[in-house]
Amino acid sequence: MKSASRLLCLALGLPLGVARAQLSADDPAPKTVRLEEIEVTEKRTSALTQAPTESRLDAFQPQSMIDVSTINNTIPPSADFTMIANLAPSVTTIQANGPGLSEAKNIIRGFSDGQYNVTFDGIPFSDNNSFTHHSTSYFPAKLIGRMIVDRGPGTASTIGQATFGGTLAMLSKDPRTVDGIVPTISYGSFNTFVAHIEGSSGNFAPLNGASTIASYQYLSSDGFLTHSYLRRHTVYLKHLQPIGRRTTLTLLTTANWIKFGNPGTVTQATIDKNGRNFGLVDDDNSPLSPLYNYQKKDADFSYIGLRTELDGGWSVENKLGTYFYDNDSYQTPTQGTKTSKANIGGTYQLNLYRAWFDKFLLTHDDAIGTFKTGFWAEYVRNPRFQYLLDYTRGGVLDYNPATTSEAVGTLAATTYLMVDFMKTAQAFAEYEWHVTHDFSLNAGLRYAHFHRDIEAPVNQVTRLRYFGERTDANTMPSIAANYLLRSNWSVYAQAAKGYLAPNLQLFYVPDPSKNNIKPQETTNYQVGTVFKTGRFNADFDAYWIDYKNFPLTITDTATNQQYYALASGAYYSGLEAEGTYSVGGGLSLHANGSINHAIFKRSKLSIPNVANSTAVLGLVYNAGGFFASVSDKYVGPTKIYASGFLPDFASSLKATAIAPSRWLADVAVGYSHKLPAGSFIRSLKLKLQIDNALDRKLQVLGSINAAGVGSYTVLPERNYFATFSGEF
Repeated sequence: MKSASRLLCLALGLPLGVARAQLSADDPAPKTVRLEEIEVTEKRTSALTQAPTESRLDAFQPQSMIDVSTINNTIPPSADFTMIANLAPSVTTIQANGPGLSEAKNIIRGFSDGQYNVTFDGIPFSDNNSFTHHSTSYFPAKLIGRMIVDRGPGTASTIGQATFGGTLAMLSKDPRTVDGIVPTISYGSFNTFVAHIEGSSGNFAPLNGASTIASYQYLSSDGFLTHSYLRRHTVYLKHLQPIGRRTTLTLLTTANWIKFGNPGTVTQATIDKNGRNFGLVDDDNSPLSPLYNYQKKDADFSYIGLRTELDGGWSVENKLGTYFYDNDSYQTPTQGTKTSKANIGGTYQLNLYRAWFDKFLLTHDDAIGTFKTGFWAEYVRNPRFQYLLDYTRGGVLDYNPATTSEAVGTLAATTYLMVDFMKTAQAFAEYEWHVTHDFSLNAGLRYAHFHRDIEAPVNQVTRLRYFGERTDANTMPSIAANYLLRSNWSVYAQAAKGYLAPNLQLFYVPDPSKNNIKPQETTNYQVGTVFKTGRFNADFDAYWIDYKNFPLTITDTATNQQYYALASGAYYSGLEAEGTYSVGGGLSLHANGSINHAIFKRSKLSIPNVANSTAVLGLVYNAGGFFASVSDKYVGPTKIYASGFLPDFASSLKATAIAPSRWLADVAVGYSHKLPAGSFIRSLKLKLQIDNALDRKLQVLGSINAAGVGSYTVLPERNYFATFSGEF
């Protein structure tokens, strides 16, 4: 049944499309832009072409665009989308097992995963229970043609479950305009092997210029942490089919199969005793064996899109599709079960969902302005359960047959058992008025409606029976302005409401019908400026965010128990900047940085796990076939609070710690060579990647208990990756 559900279900709908797709988080790239991988590029010798991150002159909010050349030339091919986003200001991530070799999360301005959108070709996707994301299961770096990090709620047409925290927008890689095959082989530290082969058909004249790209990737690694292996297979297919002169049909599907060892965080005592790379142990009699700490995941994402240009400046687009996630997790092993204190026990957890979506956009564009209206609808079915197991007895359910009958024993060994149904609908309308040639105003309104149905014979946390539902809705206005001071210099300002759909945590109480926790809302105010020349490229912004109904989740890593608290609100504020300066001769210097401040309204305490600053210092070189980059990322200190903390009451603090600042430098050097026309091999490319080039011994404090004892994530020491690719 699972395999059948993973097939791409294509439905031919109305011939819908979009005509004027802008380069933003919500729309695909213009038709003239091909997000394709070019193994040997033309010279990139100006600040405009070498900037690792940059904004747009017509931006309405702070953003950082990262193109395919930066993705291919500055990070390892094993990387995930969180590593790409980490190049931007105010963004942090932790790669615990090596680049892309374990699940990683971004934090944007202090907003954690689940509090911002992640989209692929403008389509939001997320884990249904908490709106978080799984970086190893979706869209490896080699599938991404561009990433845009929007640090704000966007305009009214920005759709998704978590609009207020920003958007990580990935755009898929397009077929190449000429036919060819690009194989890539990479090998490096931790016995990491990546094989990727990509083929493009080129524009096929008999089918009206249709083109197709297909790729397969295999990744295998032992990981930095002991016995924390990862094995992954990924397939990708995208077909562009022009229909007449005004319509384009897009078919896209990708699927991912992965299995990996899953160690937890460690204390300082464990590090001192077992070494910095301690993860799991090769001992079947230990709870830390990979036999009892691993996950298997299957995922897919597919859509069919039609975009059409109509008469009179009208255009229309529709994307209809589905995405799937199946996580089979063996975790939290213990020494001792209900049957025997000597046995090894643990839990088996399933999180499975199939989502169906439709996104529609109608646009009218003329000299006066641009009008957009449309909707996004999604339906998700999400079965979830967790059972206690006794591995010593063959992995059977962990109940005591001497005191519990077989029938009752099934539920007695159940931590939770539920099916969650989520229906989401969002409609929007916005107008961008070109007041003058240099001045534009954008105003709009978005309506969001969320409905959850829960069928839980055993509810999570409470283990009580619960069958119920909840509906939440809100209307979010936005207004923004952009003024072009000169042809290469603009300023902008924005005020917008943000909203986060209620997640399943709201139901983890004895009587959810009496739950008065309200969905999260923000009011965002931002101003900024963008300046661009061939020699110097820079942007700067300031933001202030009023956050209402702030929920806080703290995990006690010793017991794996999560604690929830609600604050009356919080304030976020900060300054952000990024810039690139072309020295000449193919060399450019770049830097970005942020100062981030976040406090609870009532207690005036700093919000935990929010870095007070970030920075990147580096250089880019490209001349004579040689290319190189250096990127040194700084993350400032963060506050850590013990579990049980109540955000509105400073007196509830049991223990406080500071996670110190850290610098982490990555270096890439390479050479590419284009062969003469007519050669069987068109080009060759070799790259050496060195991550943590200065070999810093870093560990990140993630949590502390009431006694102040911390749990750490240890970062890999210096590691190397050599990558060879060609074009045939």
